[in-house]
Amino acid sequence: MMNRNILALSCCLIPGSALLIAACKPATQGKEMETSISPPPAAQIPKAGIEPQVHSHEDDKEKEDHCNEKEEALTLTPDEAAVLAPESKPAVHREFGQTAPLSGQIYRGAGEASLRHGREKQGFAYASCLLPAEMANAITRKSEANFSRPPPSTDLFTGSLLNKEEEEAGWRAGQRELLWEIKDPAISLQVGDIVTGSVPLEIQPRKALAVPVEAVLLTAAGPVVYLRQENSWLRTPVKTGAQDAGWVEILDGLQEKDEVATRSVDALYLLERKKEGGGGHGH
Repeated sequence: MMNRNILALSCCLIPGSALLIAACKPATQGKEMETSISPPPAAQIPKAGIEPQVHSHEDDKEKEDHCNEKEEALTLTPDEAAVLAPESKPAVHREFGQTAPLSGQIYRGAGEASLRHGREKQGFAYASCLLPAEMANAITRKSEANFSRPPPSTDLFTGSLLNKEEEEAGWRAGQRELLWEIKDPAISLQVGDIVTGSVPLEIQPRKALAVPVEAVLLTAAGPVVYLRQENSWLRTPVKTGAQDAGWVEILDGLQEKDEVATRSVDALYLLERKKEGGGGHGH
C-alpha cells in the first residue's frame, strides 16, 4: 500500500517539475540575451550636454571667412563717372519739426449743405480724425494740415482745424476728435472717403542727424546710402526716422560729415548689382 502511494505521489510531482523547469528556461534565455547585448564601454558614451563632433576645422575656417566678409566699395571707371556724375553732400545735424500723423474720414462733401455745426462752407470738405490727447493739445488753429487720398489717387489737399471735441467726447479714452476743414474747389471728396496726412505740432523742434531725402535708396534689404570714399562709393545700410522739408533723419549707420551720394543713387545701385552678377531693384 505504501509503494502505491509513493508511486502516485511521484506521478503528480514529475509533471509539476517539468512545468517548473519549462517556466524557468525562457527566463534563463532572456538573461543570456541580455548578457549578449552588453552596453558599450563608458568611454564611448557621449557625456550629457556634449554634442559629438560632426564638422572639421575646415568648416570652422569657412564660417570664419564668411563672418569676416565686408562690403567692397564700388569704384567707377572714368567713363562710368562721366555718365553718372554722382554728387555728394555731408550728413548734418538739423532741426526737425515734429508732426502728427492724421487719418480720418470725410463726413461732409464740398457740395453738401451744412450738417453739424452750421459753420461748414461750400467749396470745403470736412473730415473727422482721432488723435492722442497729448498730440491734439499741441495743434492750434493756425496749424495747416496736408491731406491725400489712398493710391492710385495723387490728389493733394490742405486743411485747417475747425474744432476740437472735448477729450471726454472721444471714441476712446485718452483721445480727442479733431474736425478739419479741407479746401476742395473741385468737389472731389465725397462722404465716406478716407484721407491721410500730417500736421505740425506746436512744440520745440529737435536736432537730429540727417541727409537729403534723395540720398536714401529703399532696397529689398532696407534703406541704404552710398558713402563716398575718395574715388569709390560704399553701399551702407542705414536706419531712418522722420522726414521733414526734404531731409531724412538718420538714426544709425552714419556719422556727422560723412559724404553721401545725392545724385544717381539708383544708378550706382544697379551698376553695383550688375558688376556683382546679381539682380535686384531699389525704389
